[in-house]
Amino acid sequence: MESLVEAHQTRLMSVMPQVKQYEAKLDALNAWWDKITLVGKINSYNLAATILDDMQNTKEKFGELHGKLIDNLLLEHLQKLVVDNTSKSQVAIDILIRNLFERTADVGFLATDQDIRIFLEQREKTQSHQAFMQQRLQEYVEKYSVYDEIILLDTNGLVCAHLDPANPITHCHDPLIAATLGSDDDYLETFGYSDLQPKRRQSLIYSCKITRTNDPHSELLGVLCLCFRFDDEVDGIVGGLLADSDSEIQLVDKEGCVIASSDPQFVAVGSSFQYQNRPRMLHYQGKHYLVNSTQTHGYQGFFGLGWWAQVLTPIEQAFKIEREADIELDNQDVINSTRLFSRVLKEIYTASNDVNEDLSLVVLNGKITAARQNAVEFVPVLEEIKQIGENTASIFSASIRNLQATVVSSKMNDLQFMATLAVDIMDRNLYERANDCRWWALTSDFRRILAKPVISDEDLTYMEQVLSYINELYTVYTNLYLFDKNQIIIAVSNPQQRHFIGQSVSDQSGAKQALSLQNSQQYSVSPFMASDLYAQQYTYIYNAAVSRLDADWEVIGGIGIVFDSQPQFEAMLNDALPKNEVGSVSVGSFALFVERHSQMIISASAQAPQRQGEYLALDDGLFELIPGGKHATIIDYMAKPYIVGMAASKGYREYKTTEDYQNDVLSFIFVPL
Repeated sequence: MESLVEAHQTRLMSVMPQVKQYEAKLDALNAWWDKITLVGKINSYNLAATILDDMQNTKEKFGELHGKLIDNLLLEHLQKLVVDNTSKSQVAIDILIRNLFERTADVGFLATDQDIRIFLEQREKTQSHQAFMQQRLQEYVEKYSVYDEIILLDTNGLVCAHLDPANPITHCHDPLIAATLGSDDDYLETFGYSDLQPKRRQSLIYSCKITRTNDPHSELLGVLCLCFRFDDEVDGIVGGLLADSDSEIQLVDKEGCVIASSDPQFVAVGSSFQYQNRPRMLHYQGKHYLVNSTQTHGYQGFFGLGWWAQVLTPIEQAFKIEREADIELDNQDVINSTRLFSRVLKEIYTASNDVNEDLSLVVLNGKITAARQNAVEFVPVLEEIKQIGENTASIFSASIRNLQATVVSSKMNDLQFMATLAVDIMDRNLYERANDCRWWALTSDFRRILAKPVISDEDLTYMEQVLSYINELYTVYTNLYLFDKNQIIIAVSNPQQRHFIGQSVSDQSGAKQALSLQNSQQYSVSPFMASDLYAQQYTYIYNAAVSRLDADWEVIGGIGIVFDSQPQFEAMLNDALPKNEVGSVSVGSFALFVERHSQMIISASAQAPQRQGEYLALDDGLFELIPGGKHATIIDYMAKPYIVGMAASKGYREYKTTEDYQNDVLSFIFVPL
């Protein structure tokens, strides 16, 4: 960072108005000091030379601090911008990768759907077969609205069924079909132009071969392609990150080609950039920009296609004068104690006060000497120099105080953003859980078997095999279970929990509500509670009704899926916490998910002083945010001062936004002051 400041110091000074003002004021005072000293020398030749020497030494000390102050003000303001932009670019790529990780499980599971296998096995596909498959695919997209097209192809690339009526595709010549059929991987991820969606500039497609059985070496039946709503998803991510910002965000592939841009008129898709892991200055389209590039941290070992994100900020707008934070803190105490300030600036602040005190002693000594030597004409000079010293120290104090307010205000904004990120990740994750339970409840084999008057051991074993297979793909669950219309558990995915078979699942799990659901779009969720299905730890259980195949809607049982909440929520909170330059969580910082109405802690990150299940005793007003609202303030919590950012859940896509489910959650990010 120091090298970046050194290389562009003149340009940075020109775009930082406050720093430039301090520099001008200090230069003016320095010049005035020289003039006053010269006047003193001319009119007080009989004064002891040591007095003038002492004042000159003091002036030189101020000069050294002057240079350090300006350099560090530039560095601190630039560092603040770099941290802000790095956070934005990291969030942009990581939240997308989290989403795409879920897609890898989707395509693998859907490719083993028995209805799809049966459909592809039929040589002659009747109109009723086509209608059934169309309805099946439509059901899927109604649950997983992140897809805009699903395509089933035979081994020759002939389209057997697809979802989008506006898509004219009948036969695919894209090499991804042959690559998928010949691959031993669980899925292929392909991005670029594809004749599977000929009207689109580029498509993100997850493909998987469909085989007769779960044995990947059994007879090939065809290929499943899930087409992700890439542009729609990126717009949603970027829109939230760039609110009230002059910056622009681009997603770039591993070859350096821009694949998505927040402003295609500014940076066009197809433009080329080189990845650099350090911030840099870039002259682009006639302006200078600060560029931050960030690679993904990955999620559960998934890194996607090697994409990275970058943020471009025009430096002419980057350092506009910010409104100072509305805070009342003692300047000396904050500067001495806060972790938000660099050691060098603290030293400059202290040293400037020390030098000014030394100057006061020099002036006092000068007055005594002037009186002894009858040099009264020098007293006004001493008074003026004393005033210059006080003004100089005042500028040091004001500049650092202003930077303090800027840093605190910026940190408050950052923490609001991080809190929003945390609860957004939570909403996105639980959106998938609501989708999963509803889709799995439509598994035809489950519906056929549960409708039988008597279920054989062979059927029970088969259902457990299917549940186990699903659970292997979707590792965020500790158990999946089927229950009958009497709420009796009849099959589980986790062999270590087979002792629950034959037991009645409690009403609090959401099972009773699931049995009363009116259609396949509905679901139920347990309260966040300790459950014996989760080793008496707190979690959510998502439920959906299983209905008969041969009736419009007759509920014959249900499916419950036990979310592995403890590690999943802690990982979400950890991802949102502020990190230092080496990627470690800032010392003393922690995050919480909290229920709004009960104020019970849902999850707490590692350094939090309170744990899951306890109650967060803060002012009730902090829990009154509207959905999607955010706020930041400074509070005393457990006898320590913190800056805290908070945000309220607003849902994701149709999850918690269509009156399907209400669950008011707030996220809190605490950073010690």
